[in-house]
Amino acid sequence: MKNRIYKYLSIGLFAFTLTAVSAQDRNNDVSREQKLQELKKDLNLSDAQVIKIKQIEDSYKDEKLELKRKMKEVRKKEFDEISTIFTPEQKAKLKELHAKKHQNRKGAN
Repeated sequence: MKNRIYKYLSIGLFAFTLTAVSAQDRNNDVSREQKLQELKKDLNLSDAQVIKIKQIEDSYKDEKLELKRKMKEVRKKEFDEISTIFTPEQKAKLKELHAKKHQNRKGAN
């Protein structure tokens, strides 16, 4: 029983991490360029190859954004369903854990 509660709390915390996804999106362009430059160096890619890779990645951008949106929706739905199982005390504890985890992230930045 105790393990189940921890499992659900973990799932709940995972769902709350969705807020971090939007922050990551802002950094994706920078990391994408960095990764591409590393790949260029490691594989000795030509400029033409780099351009083609960017074009291919761009062609999938809308599809990937739609999948991210859908995944966010599914995670929220999942969390909403799981949260109905929690007692008020567990919900309060989960909220406290989330606030602590969010505060730790702010301090790390």
